[in-house]
Amino acid sequence: MMKYQLMTFLKGILAGLSIGLGGFLYILLTHYVSGELGKALGSLLFAVGLFLVCTFSFSLYTGKIGNIYEGKQENKFYISLPVMLIGNAIGAFSLGYLCYFIFKDMDIMVTVNNACNIRTTLFTFNDYLSLFIKSTLCGLCVYLAVKAFNLNRLKPLGIILLVFFVFVFVYSGFQHCVANMFYFGFGNHINGYTFINLVFCILFNSLGPIFGYWLVKIIKSAK
Repeated sequence: MMKYQLMTFLKGILAGLSIGLGGFLYILLTHYVSGELGKALGSLLFAVGLFLVCTFSFSLYTGKIGNIYEGKQENKFYISLPVMLIGNAIGAFSLGYLCYFIFKDMDIMVTVNNACNIRTTLFTFNDYLSLFIKSTLCGLCVYLAVKAFNLNRLKPLGIILLVFFVFVFVYSGFQHCVANMFYFGFGNHINGYTFINLVFCILFNSLGPIFGYWLVKIIKSAK
């Protein structure tokens, strides 16, 4: 059990680093390529992070949480969820802070700070409703991306679907808890609203796969 959880923790760190890499590529493209083109290219390249996670079977919380809706899991799996989430946070925040110390005196920080401020504007009911919708839909997209990739592992269809679902959630501005950890680290943006964002984002990312599970089940039953 201890060995399993240790491996989960280490793979969780690697997953956090991978998603952070995707977030870094997104920031670079949106900053240096203007307009919708930069946003679109950044959204596509963000998929590199989830592709690494799926290809090397790293432990990403948002990629695993949907398993609880697919049937009873072993006890060690339920224990592993908070373990991998802590690993994800360490990996994502570490890469974020590394980027902060490298780029803190460069104009790219304007883009990073904007990304952080958008995610921590939580003053009205509509702000929280937006966070709920964006985080839940992100959880749905990640579940479908991972499911599609695993069903068509390393086949063109699996890769295309993974990139498609990642593109949808990033381009649409949906919120991913681990990506947000990277952005907050990169922006050195830590305050009470950062904590609130991450707590709600984790909860709502966890809710999204319910809809993905039923959607996959309906599609399978229709065949």
